[in-house]
Amino acid sequence: MQFKVTRLSLLISGLFIAASPLAYAADTSDIGKVTVQGDAGGGQSTGLIQQEESAKARSSVDRGYIEKQSSTGNPFQMINLLPGVNSYDQDGSGLFGGNVRVRGFNSDQLGFTINGAPVNDSGSFAVYPQEYTDAENLCNIFVTQGSTDTEAPHVGASGGNIGMTMCTPEDQQRFRTEYTFGSHSLQKGYVRLDSGKIFNDRFKFFISYSKTQANKFKGDGRADKEHTDFNSNFDLGGGSYVDTGFMYNSALNNNYRSLTKAQIAQFGPNLDFGTVPPVHQPGGPGAQNDSTYGPNAGINSGNKNLYYGYNLNPFKNWLATMNAHFQLAPTSSVDVSPYMWYGFGTGGNQLQTLTEGNAGNLLGGGVRDINHDGDTKDTVFVYEGSRTRTYRPGVTIKYNQQIDNHKLMVGYWYERARHQQTGPFTPIDNNGNAADVWLNNPGLWLKNQNGSYVQYRDTMTISTGKSAFAQDNISLMQDKLNLQIGARYSSIDRDFTNNPSQSSPGFYTLQKSYSDLLPSFGARYQLTTADSVFFNAAKNFKAPGNFSYFGLISGGSIVNGVYTGGTVRNPLVDKETSWNYDLGYRYAADKWTFSGSLFYVDFKNRIATSYNPFTNTNTDYNVGDSTSKGFELESGYSLTKNLSLYGSLSYIKSKMDKDMPFSATTALPTGGKEFPDTPNWLSGLSLQYQQDNWYVFGQGKYTGKRYTTLVNDDSIGGYTVFNAGAGYTFPSSAWLKKPTVRFNVNNIFDKQFLSLSSGSGSQFTTNAVAVGNIAASAPLFYVSPPRTFSVTLVADF
Repeated sequence: MQFKVTRLSLLISGLFIAASPLAYAADTSDIGKVTVQGDAGGGQSTGLIQQEESAKARSSVDRGYIEKQSSTGNPFQMINLLPGVNSYDQDGSGLFGGNVRVRGFNSDQLGFTINGAPVNDSGSFAVYPQEYTDAENLCNIFVTQGSTDTEAPHVGASGGNIGMTMCTPEDQQRFRTEYTFGSHSLQKGYVRLDSGKIFNDRFKFFISYSKTQANKFKGDGRADKEHTDFNSNFDLGGGSYVDTGFMYNSALNNNYRSLTKAQIAQFGPNLDFGTVPPVHQPGGPGAQNDSTYGPNAGINSGNKNLYYGYNLNPFKNWLATMNAHFQLAPTSSVDVSPYMWYGFGTGGNQLQTLTEGNAGNLLGGGVRDINHDGDTKDTVFVYEGSRTRTYRPGVTIKYNQQIDNHKLMVGYWYERARHQQTGPFTPIDNNGNAADVWLNNPGLWLKNQNGSYVQYRDTMTISTGKSAFAQDNISLMQDKLNLQIGARYSSIDRDFTNNPSQSSPGFYTLQKSYSDLLPSFGARYQLTTADSVFFNAAKNFKAPGNFSYFGLISGGSIVNGVYTGGTVRNPLVDKETSWNYDLGYRYAADKWTFSGSLFYVDFKNRIATSYNPFTNTNTDYNVGDSTSKGFELESGYSLTKNLSLYGSLSYIKSKMDKDMPFSATTALPTGGKEFPDTPNWLSGLSLQYQQDNWYVFGQGKYTGKRYTTLVNDDSIGGYTVFNAGAGYTFPSSAWLKKPTVRFNVNNIFDKQFLSLSSGSGSQFTTNAVAVGNIAASAPLFYVSPPRTFSVTLVADF
């Protein structure tokens, strides 16, 4: 009963905020540009709602909100209260990652950018929020629900886009220091230097460095992260400028263990990876097997206690961006925006076994003697991870021209990503140490008899993405009516090479191309200076991830160590497309800002990844056509000069149209079912009081019931989580400027709940209960992080 009261109170609160401030309808103001500061009226002092002019559904958070959250938070946590957004993080600190969905679209169906450069994985389109900028350097995060922007550099965004913008350098010279400590030995040190305006006030930059570490809240292990950000602005004069940015991140994290409901019921929610490393069976004559050796009982069988030291995510990445804006004339300009993204690392469960051998019917002649006991008969524990290296350069060029009441934009985007994915093996010792944790030293990798490296996988995907786009923004009736007509032709060419490996022993190549014409139309009509309505229709598309090309060869044999024969089948999936429609209303006044929209999404060839027991692999499936419809409301209201209220409320109903073919003889009963991990109801609430040099806020987020399988035979209940924060700025002294202390607490009431583990993409369990000859498979979950706190001390010099 208490759960129902909590749910109802949040829903009513969201509706009350949306409907109540009618008394201020006459107190209007002109609608301006989207703000990035949090000190405006209309409830905007919470930083959770801006006065938008776009003819599409769009929400954002600004610096005023971001700076009040925990300094270790990631972008998914920052946007969690916005309408249509359903996100989770694994431990509350933001350091271990998480996932986000918008209108039921998974993160790999959304385009993500930083300073306009795409940061989705170039192969799978996955997103890793803990790898991006420090929160101290973010000034704006926006969410375009459902529709992707015309000029957006994406070929994997069927459900909208999320963009992050770094703060510009300060005009005055400044040196900032910050220290954060908190639950589970959380520590973060951060320093930033702003140059102020130099070189005749035409150039300014900042550079920052941070080091963060925290223990896991359950099980052994920790997160260690080092991060550097740089941003600069060079004023060329006459309205021209060059902005550059650089972000570097290096992290080594232990993973959290995901659990089934049965494991939670039997062992409790704190079950995690084991703390005892596996040991090798002493070598000698005959066949030894580490996995059946007595001291290793239970490590890789049964409930798989595994070992936390072999569940790691080491990763390094950097991103360089530039936006060169050239004002050719008062009504014309050119933007040239090159970028370069690099990533390298590994991950997964690295505890694996390798069986030695020396025979012609084994790949490479078999694996050489690993334990050096003089024979090749043993099965030995080794360390192997999903090693990935990506080079991703690209550029967007735009030409802008004002002709009377027309704002024209034409442009072109191009990138070429080299995405190498391998899986080398390296030895481990009896103390839990791997010879090469980062898997970046070929001299330590295990080899086959013919001298080739033993690899679990060995692929190269070269992806060439292109978009030609054009848009006309037309102002009519003294700008009361604004029309936005756009189109882009986007394509991606995949050149895939599969080299022989343990999981796919045959060599093959594939060349696949996907393209589509993506029109969009938006209209905004200004009813009064405060009221406006808008309509938007846009087509989006997403190419299949490159995992669709893995393991496509079968039927051959290995002769003299080389795989021969075999046939290569086509991938099971094609591009997915969506038409998104929005009809909305906005109100913007001194005390009240409101935005609401009705939406309808028509989806074709929606892709889902699930485990196929017939092939013992994760497989991409076309679940067919589906539809989603609902509404989204958000509102900010200034109760007094110092007290502000924000609320959001979202409803969505998704439906798969038909049963999904699963094998030659079996179809899964998905027709009429809802898409997994898509709660019908989401509601957010934030109340903030701010006066002079101090503030305090509280916020709550309700996430409704959602299904966890494609056939909807398992679900998890709704829950509400409350967070709070406060801050105080002390008077400046002669040498210390604006010393500030901030306090944040997450999950105040220690609410326990489950979040569906869907991997790095749209990975779902098909059925939790057996369907015909399709065996049951239990969904995996992350358990909720407990109550956590952090304290941040900030000062400028």
